[in-house]
Amino acid sequence: MNNFHVYEAIGRGKHSTVYKGRKKKTIEYFAVKSVDKLQSSKVLNEVRMLHSLDHANVLKFYSWYETTVHFWLVLEYCVGGDLKGLLEQVSCLSI
Repeated sequence: MNNFHVYEAIGRGKHSTVYKGRKKKTIEYFAVKSVDKLQSSKVLNEVRMLHSLDHANVLKFYSWYETTVHFWLVLEYCVGGDLKGLLEQVSCLSI
């Protein structure tokens, strides 16, 4: 994770936190997901799944790192927020 600046948290789950990150010496932003190593089997399954997916409607998986306490997944950063937030906004609109 030495290649990234990690900024504010942009999402949280039961066992993970997603941060806005930037690759050092670039203006490229990424979603950097930190997962507790106790969840290693779930993380490995997620990495396998994301690595095999290649579709315009699925966030791109770039890489992952392991530290003493966490796994770090580097994903495409979606500027518009998450799907849940978008659906909540749309449901407030009358059609």
